[in-house]
Amino acid sequence: MATVHPKLIESLVEQTPRAMIAMLIVSCAYFGIFIKFVPFSVLIIWFIFQILLAWYRFYNARTFRKCLAQKAEKKLAKHEKYFMLSNVFQAFMWTISSILSIVYAPQPYELVSLIMSIGIITAAALSMSSLYKAYLVFFFSMIIPQIIIMLNYGQHQHIGLVVLILIYIPATILLSRAIYNSRLSSIEAHDELQDNVDELHRLSIMDNLTNIYNRRYFFEISKKLIATASRDNSAVSLLMLDVDFFKHVNDNYGHQAGDFILVELVKELGTIMRKGDVFARIGGEEFTVLLNNTALEGAKVIAEKMRVTIENKMFNYSCHSIDITISIGISELNTENTSIEDLYKQADKQLYIAKKSGRNKVSISRNAA
Repeated sequence: MATVHPKLIESLVEQTPRAMIAMLIVSCAYFGIFIKFVPFSVLIIWFIFQILLAWYRFYNARTFRKCLAQKAEKKLAKHEKYFMLSNVFQAFMWTISSILSIVYAPQPYELVSLIMSIGIITAAALSMSSLYKAYLVFFFSMIIPQIIIMLNYGQHQHIGLVVLILIYIPATILLSRAIYNSRLSSIEAHDELQDNVDELHRLSIMDNLTNIYNRRYFFEISKKLIATASRDNSAVSLLMLDVDFFKHVNDNYGHQAGDFILVELVKELGTIMRKGDVFARIGGEEFTVLLNNTALEGAKVIAEKMRVTIENKMFNYSCHSIDITISIGISELNTENTSIEDLYKQADKQLYIAKKSGRNKVSISRNAA
């Protein structure tokens, strides 16, 4: 599992180009300052390693981005470790640069290396704090060698700098922690806002009881689907379903029993639905299904399957077995029914006929029967 929020890794990825360009600029500055002291071949080798480090960090950032896109959490965790190792290597290379300045350059050039190291550490607080543990590893890998170097000189000014570094350590750690907390709080606030937006959207399109589409959204999406079907000259049928004698259920067993029946009814019918069908609760005990790429006879087969399934289903509520049946009316998209409103009106008419003829029936228009 990844140890940090994915969006913190995204932030790190975004910061990587700027951080690596800045690191190479500082490396060039070091090269220019110490070229007259440190052997050229040694400096070249050191600088090549800096370039290789920058290349790897870019590669690491691309890998992070790919893992985030794939939601590959195990790979993310693995590359977090690689990132941390690259930080240790970067700290090691700057420690080498300080040692080179001690070996080849006169005093006070060791202070130049110290200032560069402090600058890199401070800048890294902005670019690396998203992976806070990795930054801490980098921080102490950078700062401890500098303290040892200053103590090794043992002169008054060097001891004074060690004291300042000891003051600098908690201040920088607190700064990096504050940056990390700020980013994390911002991400969490954004996620919470997005969750609220998603929930509001869900509530605006779904029926709260049965968790299928509501009436408003059904008509909204059906208009688009019918427009597409008319353009492509494909078949569309509409089913109108109503629970027979539903009032008796509420009167005899209570409204909670009625709600239970509706929820279980939707679950049972959901097993018959196809992926492209649009299932919605129109109101009360009435439901509708828009069947894509389905002509009238095909819709009748599906409707009969629904009717028989519910007829044979035993609804058990609070030690009571409740028998339920449904009536279904069907309409089809044709030259007479050209809109969702037309389909709905015609299917509702057929539903009325099904109920008038004894309920627990499927009715389609006579000229298409």
